[in-house]
Amino acid sequence: MPRIIVVLLNYLFIKNIDNSAFAIFTNLYALISFVNIVLSFGFETAYFRFSSDKDNEQKVFNTSFWFLTGLSSVFLITVLLFSQPIADVFGYSATPEYIKWFAWIAFFDNLLVIPLAWFRFHNKPVKYTAIRVIQAVFQSAFAIALFLYIPQEFSLKLGLKEKVSYPFYSNLAASFLGILLVLPVILKVKLQFSKNLFLQMIKYSWPIMIAGLAFMVNENFDKFVQKFMIDNGDAGAYGGCYKMAVLMTLFVTAYRMGIEPFFFKQMNNDSAKNTYAKVTEYFSFFASVVALGIIANVSWLKLLLVPNSSYWTALNIIPIIVIANLFFGIYYNLSTWYKVTDRTRVGTYISWTGAVITIILNLTLLRKYGFMVSAWVTLGAYFTMMVLSYFLGQKYYPIPYRMKKISFFVILLAFFSYIIVQLFDYNLWIGNLLFMIYTGILLYSERNMLRSKIRK
Repeated sequence: MPRIIVVLLNYLFIKNIDNSAFAIFTNLYALISFVNIVLSFGFETAYFRFSSDKDNEQKVFNTSFWFLTGLSSVFLITVLLFSQPIADVFGYSATPEYIKWFAWIAFFDNLLVIPLAWFRFHNKPVKYTAIRVIQAVFQSAFAIALFLYIPQEFSLKLGLKEKVSYPFYSNLAASFLGILLVLPVILKVKLQFSKNLFLQMIKYSWPIMIAGLAFMVNENFDKFVQKFMIDNGDAGAYGGCYKMAVLMTLFVTAYRMGIEPFFFKQMNNDSAKNTYAKVTEYFSFFASVVALGIIANVSWLKLLLVPNSSYWTALNIIPIIVIANLFFGIYYNLSTWYKVTDRTRVGTYISWTGAVITIILNLTLLRKYGFMVSAWVTLGAYFTMMVLSYFLGQKYYPIPYRMKKISFFVILLAFFSYIIVQLFDYNLWIGNLLFMIYTGILLYSERNMLRSKIRK
């Protein structure tokens, strides 16, 4: 829900920011995504893993929080001291304040990591969601006020020289608000730091951090590098249309938020493998339906999320990115084996295989063939990671996945997507007719499973 609120803001951003300036927006947010991965250092997952031992839960909480606080503080001080040289390196010499703002955003967001993980671990989804929603609503209201109500003269006094800076400033304010909202949890932190526990957690978490960097390469390297390799207008159009595909990312992200602590809580059960298999199949079923639902409704979603027609040159990346995110969601389920067996290093190798594909193909083909290359590369990288994780998992921690059924969902999705895009050019009525047919086929194929769930 919070992410949907922010995504809906794209209407305001894209309507008021031309596609060349929007390239700055996508470039900086791509850059900060890498920073956030390094600063969190995989400690969110490590917190879930080591807190499964109830005797150590408070010690894990304390140690995790103080480590991330110290790391974030060092980062913030360094960036503030060297903001101008850093701005020069990334092409923002005239606006070093952007670098400072994003340093503060990263600092506040990293302080939130463990308190928010605490809510998830202790099964407090309502409080967790309330904090995220309040942040998103505040950020949205602040951005809307800057664009529509606050006089530009006053914005200039705040240091907001260009309209593209309005989303950055509202994000900074919302990140600070998040710290205020989690203060009750922060106050539970004790002045305790276990060196032995920290060393165990670092050993577990650093491969996750490296794998997280690889994920961000797959997710954001294209948006970061396009500013330097293709026309800014094309880069901005790609970033704007990519936001539509984020509807699929939202589904996958929401699923990940709830499923990760669940997987760890199941790991010692005798039926864990069967549970993992069923969950993966359920995810593939529902995510495939969501994916085709998005693709079938591009014709009106673009008016809601990308109202500036100059961005529509990149519209055909949407089906590709949507299916790529489906592959990532399936990969995330298949990656359970290396997390519960503490083979996180293998996950790093898999993720970096995808990242290397992303880096090499974007750098070699992007300038010549344009932004469509980036979309296809993202799809190829996630598909490769999904396949590798499946075969390695079956070797080290066999799980009885019904891969023929999951493959059927995906192949049929690709076939229907091709018809909607290539033969009917996103026609709303034909697209939704095919969507209903596809949903009916999947419901029929899973009728026994659905009946058993309804009976329960």
